[in-house]
Formats: sequence, structure tokens, C-alpha cells
Amino acid sequence: MGEISKKLKDYHKIYEQVYENPSIPLYQITKNTGISRSTASRYLQEMYKMSIMKGPFIFVRPAQNYRLYVAFLEFEHPVPTYLGFHGFPDVIHRSLSLGSWNVLLICEKLMNFSVSKGFKQCIHQGAKSVTCLSKVTSIDWDHSIKRMYSVISPPKQKSTLYEEIPHIPWNNKEWTLYHKFRHNTRSRVMPVLRESKIRFVQYQKWLSELPQFAHVQPAFYPYGLDSYFVIDFLFQSEYHKELTHILGMLPSTSVFFSVGEHLLARVSLLNKPQQNELVSLIFHLGENGYYKTFHSAQVVSTSEAATSKRR
Repeated sequence: MGEISKKLKDYHKIYEQVYENPSIPLYQITKNTGISRSTASRYLQEMYKMSIMKGPFIFVRPAQNYRLYVAFLEFEHPVPTYLGFHGFPDVIHRSLSLGSWNVLLICEKLMNFSVSKGFKQCIHQGAKSVTCLSKVTSIDWDHSIKRMYSVISPPKQKSTLYEEIPHIPWNNKEWTLYHKFRHNTRSRVMPVLRESKIRFVQYQKWLSELPQFAHVQPAFYPYGLDSYFVIDFLFQSEYHKELTHILGMLPSTSVFFSVGEHLLARVSLLNKPQQNELVSLIFHLGENGYYKTFHSAQVVSTSEAATSKRR
């Protein structure tokens, strides 16, 4: 992409601060980065406006009283099927894709889709781990790819991202706070509290305890999310954390979660050459034993349910 501008480097510095501390106040960002307060404030606004930074998002951990399930499905007529799942009970996220599967669904219950109209096959289905967003440490593609190759060696430690906590003790108001702030914990607080009739002290307690029950992480797309195309890779692997570590070195946010023995890696790329380089690296990972097989699909559209039964 040519030489990286100073402004883009400053955007990245601000994002790094938010990744490390999602609630970090502006004055602390200024102190830690050396960027003036007015400039940091303006840059934050620009980053949100241009979808360079998204979130911080809230991703709830699996618990005995909270589990989500993922299904990678192939349908005969994917577009009407994808549209038909809008408002479908217990479906909270859906993706329309082109590749090994064409509809991806995240649901609050384990569901049998084989009875659905036009169903062809289920590539994989199972309980979903917490979602993890990579920390973008470099915004230079060439540097990132070289670094990824440099750390590849036969994997050693079997692992999964699936870790279940005992219980999520939230009441109705705390679940309301989750639904209100799940896309951006830095959103304006008081209008939400007034509308939901929740006291500020209740919000403060919920926010302070949030890391016990959820990942709170921002996403970063240096050239704006609309400049990227998104590909999902589904690896059958015993080495989820090592795969996540390597693919998480890409110069824009990657999304990861485990589904049984499979790992989903959602990556964002700017052009075909980047895709070709990444696929070559993935084959190299396979040669080194990081996975047994993989499927892939390009994401065409995604949508989330506005509300959930979960309270």
C-alpha cells in the first residue's frame, strides 16, 4: 500500500491503547501516545466514522447458563434462505457466503437444519467458544507476512479456544446493558441509562466485572472496513491457539472462535495478491502439521439479530 502515513500510524497507536484498556479515557491516551488531546479526540471520531476502528465489542464467554452454537451449512438457494433466517427464533447471527458453505448461523440452541427447505449439507456444527479478536501489532503487510513465516515451526501444544466459566449471574438489567453496549462499550452512557432506567452505580459495577464474563475488544481496519473483503477459513485442527497466534499477526483484525475440533478464522484482505500470499502461507501451515483439512468461504453479507431472548 506504499508508505504508511503518520496519521495512520497515530490511528494505530490510539487503537492499541483501546485494545489494552477498552475504557481508557482520552487524557490517558494522550499521555501514553504523545498525541495532543484535541488531535486524539478528532482521530477517534474519524476512526469510527470511516470504520477504521469498531467497538470495543462484548463477546460473552460460554457458561453453564449461556451457550451459543454455530452451523456451517450449504443450501440449494442460499440468498432466499439467508434472508429467510431474518427474525428466525434463536438465530442471533447469520452470514451469506460463497465457498464450501453458503450460510453460517450462530444460534442460541442446537438446531436441526436438515428439515429446512433446500438443505444440502452441514459442513460442521457445534458449541461455540468465546469470540477472540486479534491485536493488530503491525499495519504493514510485507512485515506481517515475513513475521508470520518466521514463527512457523511444527506445533507443540494441543489447544482450543473453548473454555467454559461456571455461571453468568446477570439479572435483566445487566443483560440489557450487554445488549445496549455489545457493539461499542465506549458509546455514550447516560442516554442509555435514562432510557433503560438503570442507575449509574449499577452500570459501573457491571462494567468493572465485565472482564470476568466476556472479552471486550476493538477491531481495527487501517484502510476502513469497506476497503476489505472477508474470507472465513474453517480448520480441522488440534492447535487452535497456535493457529490463532500466527494468523492474528495480519495487519487488520482477524476473528477467531473454536467449534469442537474446528477453528474459524475470519480474515480481512485488501486485494487478490494478499489473498494469494495468505493462501500460500496457509498451505505452509498445513505442511507443518497445524491442521488436518480446511474449508473456506468468502463472506458476502452478515447480519445480527437486534434483540435476543437471553436475559
